Amino acid sequence: MALDQQRNWTISMAESLQATKDKTAAAAKPHEQSTASFPIRDDDPKPHGYHSTEPAYLPDELLLEILSYVSHTPEAQKSLHTCCLLSRQWYTAALPYLYAYPKIYGKNYDPFVRTLCPSINLRVKDSPLASLVKVLNLGLLVHHSSKSVTARVLRRTEASLEEFVAPQASFAINSFAALSKSHNLRSLDLSLVSEAQPLDKLFSSLRSLKHLERLRFPRSSGFGAKTVDPDSIIWPPALKDLYLSGGIDANFLYGIVHFPPSLERLTIEHCPQAKSHAIRALLTTLSRARLPLKSLSLSHLPRLGISSLDPVLGLFPDLEELSVSVDYITPAIFNPDFQEWQSEDTPNFTNHKLRTLAFTNSGNPGVDDKFSPIDVLLTLDEGSFPNLRKVRIARSLGWERGETRDETEALIDRLVELGTKDYGEKTGVFAAMSTHQWRNANWKDWAGVWIID
Repeated sequence: MALDQQRNWTISMAESLQATKDKTAAAAKPHEQSTASFPIRDDDPKPHGYHSTEPAYLPDELLLEILSYVSHTPEAQKSLHTCCLLSRQWYTAALPYLYAYPKIYGKNYDPFVRTLCPSINLRVKDSPLASLVKVLNLGLLVHHSSKSVTARVLRRTEASLEEFVAPQASFAINSFAALSKSHNLRSLDLSLVSEAQPLDKLFSSLRSLKHLERLRFPRSSGFGAKTVDPDSIIWPPALKDLYLSGGIDANFLYGIVHFPPSLERLTIEHCPQAKSHAIRALLTTLSRARLPLKSLSLSHLPRLGISSLDPVLGLFPDLEELSVSVDYITPAIFNPDFQEWQSEDTPNFTNHKLRTLAFTNSGNPGVDDKFSPIDVLLTLDEGSFPNLRKVRIARSLGWERGETRDETEALIDRLVELGTKDYGEKTGVFAAMSTHQWRNANWKDWAGVWIID
């Protein structure tokens, strides 16, 4: 009986398999008959081995979440361009991200300009894509544009522009009008501009920028006029980060009689015409203003003496970051003589808020032995600068070589000891962190000696 059941099951399965084969062959015959009259050629397209399906639909909220991550990747522009080619839904969602932070270089600049400025006359035809641009970085352009084209692009994007980096050779006074109307501008970088700009016209254009937080002056020579009217120097009210460089002379530095009340970072670099007395006058004015200055950087000032900046720490007791070239300081920076700068207050370094100290090299010969790790270590042992945890050293100073290496390791051990104590007691930089941030923080990122190039 069992054998009969097995035989019946085998026969039924064989019949079912044969019926399936017959149906498949019958379905293929009409296709064979329709193509029988056409001979097969070598260049005929070959059938693919996969089945095409409709693309899966994703909600717009999910697309925007995905694109927000894609837009921060190194290949964001290429990836976002690919996303725009998928479907209309992806195109609509990815287009604002694609034009918000465009990466512009020589080859794609002309198509970019033609897209934003299809007509020279602003009233003839306008591109809706211009209102999507938030960051316009033309720093990679040299002779790929003209001054009129740069001004035209700024006029098209002035309503939405938040950050602008000017090109080297194609930025001029005809762009000032568009800058004055960029009311959402937060960062303006003119450091690459090679042509001298009229200082009074520039300040006049920046007065209306109430949201401007970061300003970098050009490094071009002769930036300032021979005489500067102090009344014309009116800073944007929200300015927090100021970068002074280029042909800034004593007249310009003496002409600064006030600073924006919100200034937190100041950088003075690459100023061949700035003299010691002018830099001192500027820093003294800044110190008396009692501004919330947190970071100060001074380097590449060839007219300064070997100890011109020794009193800088005493002028700013609330300073948290200082970067200074060893060309202009001596170990007396930790105990400066303030009579020369006519300071009214006696410095008290036991309550100083300095956390990060960086020593750079401006290229003058014979400065690699002016400062040593022992000078910093002795200062910490004396109780000065109780919040100092980070020390950054230029590689050219040689703190990681020879006999100085042992002194550097001793300084590292001392800073790590202080950083470990801060983390265990939740003091110093960890005091302002939440409990979750404090537990996930790595104290090694906040204490030690770093070699910088």
